[in-house]
Amino acid sequence: MAETAVSVVVPALDAAATIATQLDALAAQDADVGWEVVVVDNGSTDATVEVCRTYAAVLPSLRVISCTTPGTSAARNAGAAAAFGKLLLFCDADDQVAPGWLAAMTRALTHTDADAAGGAIENDLLNPGSQPYLPRHPDHLPVVAGFLPRAITANLAVRRDAFEALGGFAPEYDYGGPDTEFCWRLQLAGFRLAYAPDAVVHYRHRHELRAVARKAYRTGISRGRLFRDYARHGMPRPRLVGVLVRWAGLAAQAPVALLSPRVRWRWTEQASAAAGRVSGSVRFRVLYL
Repeated sequence: MAETAVSVVVPALDAAATIATQLDALAAQDADVGWEVVVVDNGSTDATVEVCRTYAAVLPSLRVISCTTPGTSAARNAGAAAAFGKLLLFCDADDQVAPGWLAAMTRALTHTDADAAGGAIENDLLNPGSQPYLPRHPDHLPVVAGFLPRAITANLAVRRDAFEALGGFAPEYDYGGPDTEFCWRLQLAGFRLAYAPDAVVHYRHRHELRAVARKAYRTGISRGRLFRDYARHGMPRPRLVGVLVRWAGLAAQAPVALLSPRVRWRWTEQASAAAGRVSGSVRFRVLYL
């Protein structure tokens, strides 16, 4: 096999029910460079590792390593440290890369001056019959909190030299905003983040309202941490009038949320995020509502 130029890092925790879909998609990739897949088992108690081992014939470059430190950031850092490639591609164990994903990500980092790239997120394939009001990812790299754009770690590529210069992902952000913090830190260090629209990942959304609320709450908390760490770099504080309008809107829509599933979904997400920002403000001793 050609010298390994690209390493695909896949963190996995109790992913036996979904990881085969991702490994099948990776096995079908066609690229003219040497590449490998590094699955990082993050303490699974199910058959995740056993499922991966069944792919030895169709994915001979597949390696499974263990990371005993909890959290996806620690797992991704461990995978990057064990990887051989100069280009690091990150995807998740519960999603599905589209045909041509690996080649498109490789082009994004070798045929341009980008140091990192975020690919496109497709919202429908793995969510058949889902409610139309489920959260959806946009067809671009969104600007977060009015500051800088970010790519999500479910579809991210980074040059190894840039990744190592940054020290990898920050584990303290693991439960809210590790991708945002990494992409901000990357851009502030002078590295370039690009969008790779041809590198598509089919994303598996959360289908339970409780899971959406938990994610929104954790993201809200992380905004306090981000503001503590990045206000001096230009991250703006929400305007008071906007905060008041948001809270008034939540209060006004609360009765409607009891009757309408569409309103309830959006209201729960927004209310959880608002509660998280309050909690984050207290925890990190900032005012970010």
